[in-house]
Amino acid sequence: MGFRAGSLTVRRYAVLGEVPESLARTATNSLKRYVFKPIDDSRGEKESFGWVNPRRFLDKSFAWEDLVDGHLAFMALRRDRKSFSPVLFRARRDERIERIRTEKKIAKISRQQRLALEEELTVEMLKETSPQSSFSEIVWDLNSNLVLMGAASNTLCERIQEVFEATFDLKLRPMFPALIGGEYIAAQGLEQEYFAT
Repeated sequence: MGFRAGSLTVRRYAVLGEVPESLARTATNSLKRYVFKPIDDSRGEKESFGWVNPRRFLDKSFAWEDLVDGHLAFMALRRDRKSFSPVLFRARRDERIERIRTEKKIAKISRQQRLALEEELTVEMLKETSPQSSFSEIVWDLNSNLVLMGAASNTLCERIQEVFEATFDLKLRPMFPALIGGEYIAAQGLEQEYFAT
């Protein structure tokens, strides 16, 4: 469930350092470097991950201005994955190997032939498979430099963090409740009361 649809689980991150004043001018080009591109079946790709406009998921050309409303940037990352049954893959591979052996009247095919056949079959089966899409929304408060990720998985959050940092050349720091509490205790000078042994 997305930010616009109701309640959801989020992870909070703080943007470290100063956001450059040139962000509004450079952000569109930065986003284009990591924009979502469909999976290329001919290359045997099984996954694609990149920026999309959360208001129009299929729009391939969007600008920073399309994502910003006042001091909030509303962005999303799309992840497409393709997979096929390993059991069917092995069955089809074995069938083809058997056909080659029968046609060429040989007892066994070479390792190179088997690897080439597996690569060809992988591309073929990926073309036959529709991708499964998922979307992770992000809200960036440009005033407070707080980023909310609409994701809970550690792996997905780390991946979103990597793409965000690479896109905007800014670092993110997770804001776990324990860290926030520790900072508050230190700011109030209450360490002795809370950390006494």
